[in-house]
Amino acid sequence: MNQGRRLLGACAAVALAGAFPRAAAAPDLQTVLDRATAYELKFVSEFENVVAEEVLVQETTSPHRKRTLKSDFLFVKYPDMAGMIPLRDVFEVDGKPVRGAAQAERMMKLFTSPVHDSLVRARVIADEGARFNLWNIGTLNNPLVALVFLQPDYRPRFRWNLAGIDKSLGPSIRTIRFQEFQVPSILRTDANNELPSRGLIWADEETGQVVKTRLQVGYARTPPEIVTMYRHDPELGIDVPAEMRDWYGDLTGVAAYGKFRRFEVKTEEAIQK
Repeated sequence: MNQGRRLLGACAAVALAGAFPRAAAAPDLQTVLDRATAYELKFVSEFENVVAEEVLVQETTSPHRKRTLKSDFLFVKYPDMAGMIPLRDVFEVDGKPVRGAAQAERMMKLFTSPVHDSLVRARVIADEGARFNLWNIGTLNNPLVALVFLQPDYRPRFRWNLAGIDKSLGPSIRTIRFQEFQVPSILRTDANNELPSRGLIWADEETGQVVKTRLQVGYARTPPEIVTMYRHDPELGIDVPAEMRDWYGDLTGVAAYGKFRRFEVKTEEAIQK
């Protein structure tokens, strides 16, 4: 009798186990990275030649200073150029205009009408705008810089590891760690010193969609850090950077992005007759 009960219990356990199939195994590192890379390449193709309005609030604590910068922030895909070039044109500092009416949208005009050496001239404008920062941080504060490391040409320069699921961002958002090990580093100082990169990327392990990035650069114990959050823009129909937070020791910054719009890059002069 006892043996028959044990046999019935075992059969019931087998039937119960069959009613609840095992969860599918989580994707491995290579699969997650490949999906994130495919998403990044799609992101670049959809996001190229977009301009946004950036509102950046910088603040230091010792001494206490605060500054609000408003800028046109362009993400330019120039013909025969790999990747996008981010360019910032500051037009307002603490509520006061710093460019005249004749200079309005001057950065976009460099690309929407044929101008020789337009990219060089645009970089000059961006470098000039960097002088309005509370500290000399150059043009490092780019919301997309960590996302670029997923490109096929850059991926071999990093060590990649999977971390846990971040349920606060979504049920399938996987954390990916990266650390640059090849030299020279991708990012460098104005004096051409190494700035090795490390950080985290939060991506959907099923679709590869990137929802957040965190980048740290350099060798300091408390290195400069840039964190970017992404959102979907219904008007453009694509994902866009929503917010960037950056830290440089005592200097902190919070940037918000909006008013996204597209423009067309032109490179050929009309032939005069």
